[in-house]
Amino acid sequence: MAGYRDNADIINGSMLMVFIGDNPIAFATSHSISFTTNTTEVSTKDHGLFPSTLAQSQTWEVTCENLASADSINSLFDALNKAKNNTTVTLKFGKPGNWDDKGIVGGNGQANNWSTSSGDIIAQGDALLTSLSINAPAGDNATLSATFSGVGAFTLTAADADVSGDTGPQGPTGPFSTGS
Repeated sequence: MAGYRDNADIINGSMLMVFIGDNPIAFATSHSISFTTNTTEVSTKDHGLFPSTLAQSQTWEVTCENLASADSINSLFDALNKAKNNTTVTLKFGKPGNWDDKGIVGGNGQANNWSTSSGDIIAQGDALLTSLSINAPAGDNATLSATFSGVGAFTLTAADADVSGDTGPQGPTGPFSTGS
């Protein structure tokens, strides 16, 4: 299996964030992005028992699970108001430029904002907020769930996801490569 080296190849989910423009959807507990290629089967006499498949369209979707904060609710309400007018927001999915495995912490233990500057954006594109749910149970943390559906093409900017320090055979370098 080419490219497999060891557990250092496993990407920590904490290193990936979703941004609306350059603003993070803060206090994330989970984010996901999915890409789907919708196909149609092409069967002719020439194909025999093995029909061919053609790409017909591509769709993409981003989901977010977060602890609710004033900033994240305001950002998502803004996206929701834009969706009412069929106006998209630009979503970015990737590693913030100031990611640290100990968290984004500034002086006096205060958290800094996540930053896309000099970060490694894996994918981005315009999307509509299609679902927003806020759960506020008594005596517990308020949470929110959001789903964005891509509108138009997305841009993939990562060539690979090699975050290991291994110098063995590798594919093309990309933003997650630790080599220079």
